[in-house]
Amino acid sequence: MTNFINNVLLRWVYTTNHKRIGILYLFFGFFNGFFAVLLSLLIRIELAFPGDQIIFENYQFYNVMVTMHGVLMLFVVIVPILFGGFGNFFVPIMIGAPDMAFPRLNNFSFWILPPAVLLALTSTMTGEGPGTGWTLYPPLSSLHSHGGYSVDLLILSFHLAGISSIIAAINFICTIWFYKSEYMYFKDLPLFVVSVFVTAFLLILAIPVLAAAITLLLADRNFGTRFFDPTGGGDLVLYQHIFWFFGHPEVYILVVPGFGVVSHVIATFSQKTVFGHKSMIVCIFLIGIIGFIVWAHHMYTSGINTYTKAYFTTATMVIG
Repeated sequence: MTNFINNVLLRWVYTTNHKRIGILYLFFGFFNGFFAVLLSLLIRIELAFPGDQIIFENYQFYNVMVTMHGVLMLFVVIVPILFGGFGNFFVPIMIGAPDMAFPRLNNFSFWILPPAVLLALTSTMTGEGPGTGWTLYPPLSSLHSHGGYSVDLLILSFHLAGISSIIAAINFICTIWFYKSEYMYFKDLPLFVVSVFVTAFLLILAIPVLAAAITLLLADRNFGTRFFDPTGGGDLVLYQHIFWFFGHPEVYILVVPGFGVVSHVIATFSQKTVFGHKSMIVCIFLIGIIGFIVWAHHMYTSGINTYTKAYFTTATMVIG
């Protein structure tokens, strides 16, 4: 029995093999996905008919369900499956690399995620839970609306998930750039590899911006600052700008690896190369770049200038 436990520990917990870590990411993502879909089901049951169905006037609990569904789906379901799971398993194989550039860092980036999920789940059982929505907008996420530590625990959970993503992104960039076969130019890389490369850059550029927004919110809640408190000279719309500067690239972080998967699968099973391979690579890079200049299309109702709205409308059509 002891030998079995030791073998399991050595093979799975301490592993630096990119395939095993990819499998860990996939199982972890699907496990969290089960909870996220369950929350989605409860939300839909509640909304199926007028009046209360299952929450019986505990409306904060409904808000907590909506919040946790969003948080789980965005941070610990889609990213671990598409980026961490498929990325770890397939990218080194596709580029002819023996493993990821930093195998131990790869293991570390996975094992930061379970504590992040535990923190998020703990936040739901602290006080009345975080009923802010996944965006954590103040003043709903301020101390006045959410006393106690629930939102603080959720913020710390975001930080851990962000650290994991940044470490994984650095690993992927170094692996693809330095470890690809010497006979393979960048224009020859499979589209899935290109999509993971672009996603890694998006993570490195976007996650620290989220970290800034939620750290300022943490300071407002615990250290008496007034970054997002209008009565103290703060600005609520500033939070929205900082958050959506992360939030919009985040939706491309979720979907760009999916573009890569679809391209690769269709090319494989139709036994045809993707039409315009080089153009597709350019387009994936352009999606990554333009993704950073369309964030305020999430903010049309926040009182921004009409000319600003016109610009963001145009930029959104361009990225489409």
